[in-house]
Amino acid sequence: MTYSQAIAYLYGLQRYGVKLGLENMKQLLGAVGDPHRRFPSILVGGTNGKGSTSALLSSILKSAGYRVGLYTSPHLLDFTERIQIDGQAIAEADVAALTDELRSVVADLFPTSDTSNPPVPPFSQGGVGGFCTSHPTFFEVTTVLAFLHFVRSKVDYAVVEVGMGGRFDATNVLDPQVAVITNIALEHEEYLGQTLGAIAAEKAGIIKEGTRVVTAVDAPEALAVITDACQQRGATLFDIRSSYDWRVHRSDLSGQQFSVGEKERPTETLDISLLGRHQVINAVAALAAIRLLRTAGATISENSIRKGLRRAQWPGRLQLFPGRPLVILDGAHNPAGAIALRAFLEEQRFAGRLTLVFGVLQDKNWIAMLQALAPLAKRVILTRPESERAADPHRLLEAERFCLKIEILEDVAEAIALARTATDPEDTVVVTGSLFVISAALRVLGVQEPRT
Repeated sequence: MTYSQAIAYLYGLQRYGVKLGLENMKQLLGAVGDPHRRFPSILVGGTNGKGSTSALLSSILKSAGYRVGLYTSPHLLDFTERIQIDGQAIAEADVAALTDELRSVVADLFPTSDTSNPPVPPFSQGGVGGFCTSHPTFFEVTTVLAFLHFVRSKVDYAVVEVGMGGRFDATNVLDPQVAVITNIALEHEEYLGQTLGAIAAEKAGIIKEGTRVVTAVDAPEALAVITDACQQRGATLFDIRSSYDWRVHRSDLSGQQFSVGEKERPTETLDISLLGRHQVINAVAALAAIRLLRTAGATISENSIRKGLRRAQWPGRLQLFPGRPLVILDGAHNPAGAIALRAFLEEQRFAGRLTLVFGVLQDKNWIAMLQALAPLAKRVILTRPESERAADPHRLLEAERFCLKIEILEDVAEAIALARTATDPEDTVVVTGSLFVISAALRVLGVQEPRT
């Protein structure tokens, strides 16, 4: 099997939709030797900030001399980004070999036909409420592939980002040394629940008996659910907001410097290259998780923490492309992300002097997102993400309520070209709304080497 054949097979599994439930995972993992039981892990859930926190954790562990697996989703440019060892994407040859191996396993365990086991629609709950086994999905097979690669690469730790929800997410077969829940906001309400409390209950599903748990959740309703889950399962909860004090000393386009320390204890000064004050919160959560790992026996010096935080990168999140005009890409794909992006733009004094390029998926609360971002812009260019789930930009014209100058260019490359041409050199172009838009923008602008 070639890499292109492997990718075609994996993407072909997307026709089985997205299912909640762990039965398929247990069968698949059991057939290949339960690789998920053969490495210590950190499982990172939440709404926004999961990927950034995972990248920070991975960077710290690597700086401490450990061999680290990192599993995140989605990717921006290539499937291989999802599965990394020490910051290096999995080789295409390894994807091909592992996919070929798993294809045989899937065929043996899940013999299907169009009549006996038809594909399920996107966002089906599948196994919930009876675990009606159906064909494994793209994410399930990809997760098994990642765990096999970690074992065969002999990782010391794996940092794993939860895909969606938590309780029935494919990654929740892990029994992590530390679980992190970054924050909780409304998302996929038709799938996870209509309230913060209901969504928190799904996210809290990653908390196992006796687990050490770090959370950055600030919504009282959600925090109460997580606290209760920890009490019921005998887990130790470390709430960074009640346990740590931190203060940002510098936040600009070169990075951020902040001091942090446990309550009533001396502080230390740390630096991160990730932009936006919300990333400081993610860094504090990563720091708390690392210190809990040390209590479990990990050898991680303070210098390794400093170096790892400073070196951590996470493309597509407040990523800068210097020039005239400056271009900023940010994968703010829900209202909470849009609010964080707005806070950054206002703090850095971009408000009122930017062009907004915006494309979104149809299941997102785009009105709330544009309500946060469009008033900052002189001009809004609506575009279409490269996805079957993309919202028709012509249906987003309600954005005229928030910005008087609205244009539509369905092709992302053309939208960015117009934005760069029409924006004053001293102003800024901001591209956001969906990670599919960010992916297209990266192909247009070219991938830059990360800052060190």
